[in-house]
Amino acid sequence: MHSWRQRFLMLGAALLLVSAALVAFGVIPLVRADAFPGAMPDSAVLAFWANVLFVLLVAAAAVASARLGSNHPTLRRVLAGVPGFLALALGLLLIDAAAAFSGHGAAMHGAVVALWVCVGLDVAAGIAMVVSAFMRRG
Repeated sequence: MHSWRQRFLMLGAALLLVSAALVAFGVIPLVRADAFPGAMPDSAVLAFWANVLFVLLVAAAAVASARLGSNHPTLRRVLAGVPGFLALALGLLLIDAAAAFSGHGAAMHGAVVALWVCVGLDVAAGIAMVVSAFMRRG
């Protein structure tokens, strides 16, 4: 039987995987085709791939934390809390991208909606992981 702490960590990891997939398969193709004057799709695509990579690394850290466990409460909190705060930060960084692309016309509305969904997923995952850091073992 898995503890609630492990379930919250795995939930956070699953939300992050959905967010990474949405950016990789929903946002990046739309951004690559952005024809707005002054847009730099090549650098934006590179930044989004970096976000996908970091989100996947944070999800892997959450899974490792859920599987590893520890008898030391401080170490257990660090192993769950750090990925949670990183997930929150990665989600908040996407707010800037969503705000920037909202002015690029109707062609980018799908990417903007997908980015806001990713912000919500990343923040929810971060909150779940931070909450898991303070749950009692068992």
